[in-house]
Amino acid sequence: MKREIMTKEHPKDNIECKSDEHTKHLCYFVSYGYHINDGEGYKGLVEEPKFKCYFCGRTAHCAESLCKPMNL
Repeated sequence: MKREIMTKEHPKDNIECKSDEHTKHLCYFVSYGYHINDGEGYKGLVEEPKFKCYFCGRTAHCAESLCKPMNL
């Protein structure tokens, strides 16, 4: 059930995100279960975070992994 909730909270088509690169953002990855299917790959994207997404609150090492990054 938790996966279903995450998908609804972070949809594949985030209407707030205006980037052509949305398919490279964490919220998009999570909506497809990337964090479950490739835990090590996901961990590499979020370890030692330097940025936080204004929309979803996720943190990431690179700004490119977020819809609207803010410095931490």
